[in-house]
Amino acid sequence: MGGGGADGVGSVSARRGGAQRQAVLNGKLYAVGGFNRDDGGVRLSSMERYDPATNAWEEVAPMGSGRQSPAVAVLNGKLYVVGGWGNGFNDCLSSVERYDPSTNAWEEVQPMASTRDDAVAALLDCKLYAVGGYNDHGAPLSSVERYDPALDAWEAVTPMMEERFVHAVAVLDGKLYAVGGRNEDGYPSSVERYDPALDAWEAVAPMARARGDLAVVVLS
Repeated sequence: MGGGGADGVGSVSARRGGAQRQAVLNGKLYAVGGFNRDDGGVRLSSMERYDPATNAWEEVAPMGSGRQSPAVAVLNGKLYVVGGWGNGFNDCLSSVERYDPSTNAWEEVQPMASTRDDAVAALLDCKLYAVGGYNDHGAPLSSVERYDPALDAWEAVTPMMEERFVHAVAVLDGKLYAVGGRNEDGYPSSVERYDPALDAWEAVAPMARARGDLAVVVLS
């Protein structure tokens, strides 16, 4: 368990490379997977949880698989970890795991149709979207899959207009925005918007500067 000083925030117990992911669930912060260069670059299955009330981290149950750069999202009070890169040879993952904080346990749910690393996950209309990424051939993806927890099933929706990985995704006013990232042409400044009612993407105003490995946030 990692604690902090009077003026600092508690530190995680495991070193995690930049390909780990974070999520907020029930007022606590989760650090999920990643890799540890000090241990031969192994992909981590461990997960740690930060409680701001105590300024401390604690380890919780590990995932079934080590994962670098998965997509992570919270849906119906549970944490979903989607795809990423595993510890095997050419190990781009399509598998999906779900964590229940009430039981401190993971379970596998239906995998995606496509392997995806450096994808982004987002919640829209009580369904989980896995957007872009790249596959086990290293090809950037424009495809998007949508998971319905009631059916434990994924379905393909209309793909983006551009392939994207290490991009950012956010939901605003009931629509899904895909921003920047990287593809075979470089780092796009473009932004596109998905309307689930129409199952269609449209281009919106691009950013002034091309950006990859970025983050976006909605602030009301």
